[in-house]
Amino acid sequence: MLVEFGTFALRCIDRAALLEGMARQAASALGADRSLIALRGADADLFRVEAVTGWPQDMIGQPLTPDGMAFLAATTGEPTAGVDDVSRDQPPPPGLELLRRHGLRSALAVPVGTDNSIVGVIELASTELRSWDDGADLLRGFASLFGAALDRLTADARRNETLAQREEELRRYRFMAEMLPQIVWSAQPNGIVDYYNQRWTHYTGLPAYSGKEGEWADALHPDDKEQTLEVWLQAVATGQAYETEHRIRRAGGGWRWMLSRAWPMRDETGRIVRWFGTATDIDAEKQAQQALAAARDAAERANRAKSRFLAAASHDLRQPLNAFSLLVGTLRARLSEPRNVTVVEQLEDSLAAMIELFEGLLDLSKLESEAVQLDVRPVGVPALFAKLERDFGPTADAKGLELRMRPLNLRVLSDGTLLERILRNLLANAIRYTDQGGVLMALRRRGNRVRIDVVDTGTGIPEEHLEDIFQEFQQLGNPARERGGGHGIGLAIVRRAADLLNHPITVRSRPGRGSRFSIELPVTTEPEPGAPQPGARVGRPTLQEELTVLLLEDDSLVMMATRLLLEATGCKVLEARTAAEALSLVRGGALPDLILTDYRLPGEVDGLEAVRRLRDAAALPLPAVLITGDVADEVEPLARAAEVRLLRKPVKPEELRQLVQRVRDA
Repeated sequence: MLVEFGTFALRCIDRAALLEGMARQAASALGADRSLIALRGADADLFRVEAVTGWPQDMIGQPLTPDGMAFLAATTGEPTAGVDDVSRDQPPPPGLELLRRHGLRSALAVPVGTDNSIVGVIELASTELRSWDDGADLLRGFASLFGAALDRLTADARRNETLAQREEELRRYRFMAEMLPQIVWSAQPNGIVDYYNQRWTHYTGLPAYSGKEGEWADALHPDDKEQTLEVWLQAVATGQAYETEHRIRRAGGGWRWMLSRAWPMRDETGRIVRWFGTATDIDAEKQAQQALAAARDAAERANRAKSRFLAAASHDLRQPLNAFSLLVGTLRARLSEPRNVTVVEQLEDSLAAMIELFEGLLDLSKLESEAVQLDVRPVGVPALFAKLERDFGPTADAKGLELRMRPLNLRVLSDGTLLERILRNLLANAIRYTDQGGVLMALRRRGNRVRIDVVDTGTGIPEEHLEDIFQEFQQLGNPARERGGGHGIGLAIVRRAADLLNHPITVRSRPGRGSRFSIELPVTTEPEPGAPQPGARVGRPTLQEELTVLLLEDDSLVMMATRLLLEATGCKVLEARTAAEALSLVRGGALPDLILTDYRLPGEVDGLEAVRRLRDAAALPLPAVLITGDVADEVEPLARAAEVRLLRKPVKPEELRQLVQRVRDA
């Protein structure tokens, strides 16, 4: 009988049928009139009737009462038997109250356990007085089979619930996957793709399939396949997230850039159970990036071409301007008739205006093309202010203006050349637009920064034009563009140079009262690099009465103009067109007091290298001046390192005369 019930319990897949079959077969096997099965409910201390045989059906769902045999067995976990064999006038034995009320005389209850816990109870009852010794073991066998069957059904129910939940999750996942505008896919832990949403088919024309290996790789662009597969296999091998960019073939032809990503899903042990991935169309962004890169390359090529043009234009245009400037200076020294002097002065004014415009345009072009290489280092303020006062003092005096300088004894961190260019333009503008009063350049310290102010008592600037003045060729109050009003590019250079140096510049102005231009710079405690002293004459004999200048220049016109001006200042000039010719002169016994050389020379030797060789040949640190028309900013630090003074073409006659005089006075 147990075998028959065990077979039934093993095959039964319905919980209610199992309960009913257990109640019926147990009662039949032991000859009981009634049977019931109660199981533990959600409340651990409460057992409810789940199946009955011989009892009213309305007992199902009712809790066991404490006065019953079943309750005792369920709560103690031990089989319980009872017989009501005493007078009905006497109280029934414990657990038989319920039986007596229903006319029953004996009962047997056996707990049902699974995994060492009591989950229910089986109770048999009879109207006759009987001993249950011969049936207790049999009922325990039924209870054991019943408990095992309950375990199996519970496990099956949980498994089915889990599967149903996963199926529902998968259904929701695939529903959402189909709604997304991206390609969505999944793969097995070994990397084999087993699912695509319909977007894949729409995009590539390939079917959405499961379990086919390798077809996704066939859609890759040939140039991207190897790299993409390598990244994917690396992700599968390491368990790291997958991300790469590649092109895939469109259904209608052509290729589109995609961003592919995948993330591993792990179980509670950390084992990868699935990969989930997406592929997003980034073709528009990629095309924009490529267009931007192409535009950037074109701009860089244009800048390089512009830089080459600037270098060539600077040198080629400065050469005749340089000769013109020197010749005019020589001519002025030779003329004495007032009428002729006036003509030369007009030539000088025109030339100065042309040079100023030329220098401004080249500076502006350099700044716009980013051809300027910054040389940021400590710059001494007192020396810079003194130099500017020396250069602009005569101009201010000529207009009857007072030029005042108020420096502080400190150093700022900046590019000395650009900073000087900024302040020169600010001072030139202040003097140009001031007719009475004066111009003040003062330095004010604010913590670790300083502010340089250029203040004038000039015409002032209306507030609505304060930004316009920094635009190229903007001139206020000069509609006829008279030369005395400047060219309108000085402040444009100031703004671009200040931005490049990250020196904030501001302006405040009141029409009729004047203007204040301010620039902020950082203070530094670093020492200022030693300035070259081209006039120092270590170990030289006393100068001869006539100053000897070795002029190294390959341009015939510039050579002639420079020689004439030097001779007019009382110099003896030794001419050389190449470094080899100059070396031959020194090795032949000529010992110049000053070397004046162009930077660009024929052959592979430039002016700086020529100076080095000439000094070695003379075994003396001969004073030297390098003249260049190049815009390349690396020339200046090289000249400074070699202790060679730098002059830029076109050289002003007075500048050359002052240089010669400083060498004489050294």
